[in-house]
Amino acid sequence: MIDERRLLDDLARFVAIPSVSADPAMATDVHRCAAVVAEAFRDVGIDATTVTAAGGLPAVVGRAEGPPGAPTVLLYAHYDVQPVGDLAAWQSDPFTLTPREGRLFGRGAADDKGGIAVHLETLRALGPDLPVSVAVLIEGEEEIGSPTLAALLAEHADLLRADLVLAPDAVNAGPLAPTLTVSLRGLLNVLVTVRTAERPVHSGIYGGAVPDALSALVRLLAALTDEHGAVAIEGLHRRTGSTGGPDAGAVRAEAGMLPGVHLVGHGSMAERLWDGPALTITGIDAPSAMGAANVLPPIARAAISIRLAPEDDPGDILSALKIRLAAYAPWGVHLDVEPVAMGRGWRAGSASPHMTLARQVLQTAFGTPVTTVGVGGAIPFVATVLDAMPEADILVTAVQDPLTQAHAPDGSVAQATLAAATRAETEMLRRLR
Repeated sequence: MIDERRLLDDLARFVAIPSVSADPAMATDVHRCAAVVAEAFRDVGIDATTVTAAGGLPAVVGRAEGPPGAPTVLLYAHYDVQPVGDLAAWQSDPFTLTPREGRLFGRGAADDKGGIAVHLETLRALGPDLPVSVAVLIEGEEEIGSPTLAALLAEHADLLRADLVLAPDAVNAGPLAPTLTVSLRGLLNVLVTVRTAERPVHSGIYGGAVPDALSALVRLLAALTDEHGAVAIEGLHRRTGSTGGPDAGAVRAEAGMLPGVHLVGHGSMAERLWDGPALTITGIDAPSAMGAANVLPPIARAAISIRLAPEDDPGDILSALKIRLAAYAPWGVHLDVEPVAMGRGWRAGSASPHMTLARQVLQTAFGTPVTTVGVGGAIPFVATVLDAMPEADILVTAVQDPLTQAHAPDGSVAQATLAAATRAETEMLRRLR
């Protein structure tokens, strides 16, 4: 039997730990969260431990054997979370799981500590006599691009080998609209730094002859997209002719776009959001506008996030980006491009028996038909695990939905979704016997 109270207690315990992998100041909390998750899996019968590879952050790995000859299912999720951003934008403490109108608010409640809670309650519901062998991998670096995941998979290949991988880390079409993801975009995050001088100097004395780094950076960033906001870097794959995708009006509403602001890009919503590239300037380091001194900034930096078509290699796109930036760098400024996170995308092959079974159990558990979608976000784990286990099948499901606001203030998960996802996963493992 599924115990919702127990499910929510697990989630509250995990959300309470600020496991922000991108912040070195929170490294202690990241390690603490890994230890708590490992203990939770040991409590449900998995021989789990924390491990690291290549100097990375800890992951939780473990295994429990089922009947002889039974298939092995690898349960994946990640315990690391995004930074909370502006605390004033949250209606409740981001690290206290807070129920409100059928949803549970807290950083990582859906992305992806909700997935961990689903796995744990599934194992409790199945009991000690598992119908299948179960391997567990709960990652601690997903939000920074999984830089040491390949090394970790290589070091623990025997422990983690599986016939089927379950990864509840995508997005459902709605709070009770179960969805299977059949493609994921790749990811390339970089820091671009522009330098013009050794120190700031007086804008009245030197302005007009000496360039400032911020003006140069603005010109560079403008060269990365065309007048429609589409990516203008040579060599990116653009799959044309893809149809479908979410309704344009729904995209505007879900994103909270202001009246009169236009959608960007070319083609159908599927081409723009699932199958093609996108470029976002996610941050700029420069003097604050409030109280800025009248000097020429000698250095400016921008964080750029590029979502890649499933077929693109992020290493090739990094090279193309460097070529584009060098070609448009004005006034001989010094330019540095530092990769921060890279991950390949993925596109599922033809429907497998596992996909057919997943449709059946999801529809029964949620009470509504299952849809298939592409997802614009990246899950580096998917491509990496298939490199390590090319014979494995993978199912990408979700506890998130369009109201989740993953990575933004007031992130949340629908309580009903957590329960339905647990029922579906439990039945999936039972029927795999």
